[in-house]
Amino acid sequence: MASVLPAMRGKFGTTEYYIVTMPAKELTEKLTIPREIEGWEDLSLEERYQRDINYNRVKSQIARYLVDEDDRFFGAFIVSVLNATSLEFEPITNIYKGNVPNLYRSAGDAFGFLTLQGREVLVPLDGQHRLAALKFAISGKDEKQQPISGLESRTDIAEDMCTLMLIVHDPDKSRKIFNKVNRYAKKTTKAENLITADDDIVAVIVREEIVGTSNAIPDSLVNTKANTLPAGAREFTTLSTLYEATKYLLEDTHSSINTATLPDIATQRLMKREAKEFWEQLCSDLDLFSSALHDPSENGDSRRQEIRRDFLLGKPVAQWALVQAIVRLRTENQATGERMSLGEAIRRGNQLDWSVSDSRWQQVLMNGKKVLAGKAAVNFASCVIAYWLGQDLSEPEVNKLEERYNQGGGTNLAAPIELT
Repeated sequence: MASVLPAMRGKFGTTEYYIVTMPAKELTEKLTIPREIEGWEDLSLEERYQRDINYNRVKSQIARYLVDEDDRFFGAFIVSVLNATSLEFEPITNIYKGNVPNLYRSAGDAFGFLTLQGREVLVPLDGQHRLAALKFAISGKDEKQQPISGLESRTDIAEDMCTLMLIVHDPDKSRKIFNKVNRYAKKTTKAENLITADDDIVAVIVREEIVGTSNAIPDSLVNTKANTLPAGAREFTTLSTLYEATKYLLEDTHSSINTATLPDIATQRLMKREAKEFWEQLCSDLDLFSSALHDPSENGDSRRQEIRRDFLLGKPVAQWALVQAIVRLRTENQATGERMSLGEAIRRGNQLDWSVSDSRWQQVLMNGKKVLAGKAAVNFASCVIAYWLGQDLSEPEVNKLEERYNQGGGTNLAAPIELT
């Protein structure tokens, strides 16, 4: 059956395209994912330029975003039109002829109506994951027509108006467009994602409760673009470090945290209070942190650089490891049910020599003059730091820690510090 759609015609390079809109339900019925096209399996790998759909990602992230978010929005779908020989565009200037004023005539040539005869096959070059998500969100069922656990269907999504950019199919051109749009698209960095993430409670807490003029760490002292700090950087830490450390902190009392959906309001408030109080006390009472943050202006840059040069706590990886160590140190005693206070944990942290020149850090956070990095290094360092600060470990646990230390190239794991 033929259909007529209001459309705008444009041209980019040698490619002519048409922009139209249609309800989400109609979109899911008219668009065909590539692998459903007859003969798809017979194509060579080179000819199968479309990637397979990651249905787990669609179910766990994109469809849930549509269902949970009233302010949802999708960008335009780029669609290749197969069997497009009868595709016809009629500009407004042809329809109204002399009734279009001269002032609007050239612009009017770009607007009109696009007629689809019904024989066309519409294939997304960009947007097949979003297409699947719309189907899942509207029906509440997956690609196998099975109910999706925890996902309630929302039929109102069927009425959402979607934008399509239609391009007459040409095998070589379609492949080029797909490759440029998808393969070479620059992914946003982790830090950029943390800045914009509104469904990740940890990211929200870091932005609202930890970083900022009235919070523990001024935003001018937080690097939002990198995971490490060069020697001359004026910042105190990085956004990703604060995120990972805060996530570890909150998981200690809230178990696994869903970073794709915000918890209920009461839980959000509790998490925010816990994280804010922790970072405020840590930055106030831990001597090296307090010294680095004392003067956030340019006058304090040299002090921060000096701390980064001489002490491990001036480096993001050690800051992350320390937070994890404090969480380990404060683990509830199974026999007594008691927990070490944060103040006591910080007091012990102040007694540890954090100098990069102290040999105890070799094979823990240092290898020669090189600072070790990565989650594995942080996890191991946090275990060692907690042990040094007096975490109650059994003899087998201490032996296991020493064995891991020796495997890393160390020869003698330092004993716990003398706590006064």
